[in-house]
Order: sequence, then C-alpha cells, then structure tokens
Amino acid sequence: YPWSLPHCFVGLSGPYDISDHFDFEAGRGVEQISPMKPICGYTRLNFDRASPAKRLLTNLASFREQVDSGDSTNLTMQQITPPILLVHGIEDPVVPFTATSDAARKLKSCGLTDCHEIYLEKTEHQEVIMQFMMGGP
Repeated sequence: YPWSLPHCFVGLSGPYDISDHFDFEAGRGVEQISPMKPICGYTRLNFDRASPAKRLLTNLASFREQVDSGDSTNLTMQQITPPILLVHGIEDPVVPFTATSDAARKLKSCGLTDCHEIYLEKTEHQEVIMQFMMGGP
C-alpha cells in the first residue's frame, strides 16, 4: 500500500454511527441544534457515509470479498487494521456508552481480534479525556 497504516487507534466516547447518534439526539430534543446534522450532510445516506463504523465495515467487507475471491495479496484483516482501543464513560449523557459497545461488536463480527473496550464507571463524556490526562483509568 502507498500509505502508512497507523500503529493504533484509540476512540474516546465516539458516536461511531452518525445515524444512530442523530436518533439519540432527537430523543433528547437537541437534533435541530446539534452540529451533527449540518456537518454530516442532512440526510441519512450522508450520515451513513460520514459514520466511521459504517465506512470501516464497508472497507472490511470489500477486503473480505477480495480475500474470498483470491484477489488479495494474502493480507489478513489484522495486517490492514491497527489495534483498536475504544474507551467510554458509563455516565455519558452526550453519547451513550452503547455506541462504543455496538461499534466494538460490529468490528469483532468482521473478524478483528485486536479490538478492546474500556468502560469508565462514574465518568461522563468530557471526563474521559481528563482520565487519561490525569494518569488514566
């Protein structure tokens, strides 16, 4: 590949599926003031296109098809995907921690084995980064 793969990916309290997160925001009544809608293009199709989890899953599915058809260069998913760590606060009112567990489940269902999750008790959205800045969980 002409690009350099990252050594790891650390996701902190992320809304990995934009459509799901927009639904969550609508349930809280903040979807009209949320930056997600204008940034991601106002439509469900554009939300899906902007969703990190859906983009990665699409790429992984394409890679699996190449492997299954024999068109790959004998690479495994672990070789093209860095180790992943997803961290989320259990008390997050901005992005529910289930966004992280859903993303991890989807990634693992694609055969990724180096995907780990940490859930911080009594921790809200912005406090996750503070945990790491102050020495980590």
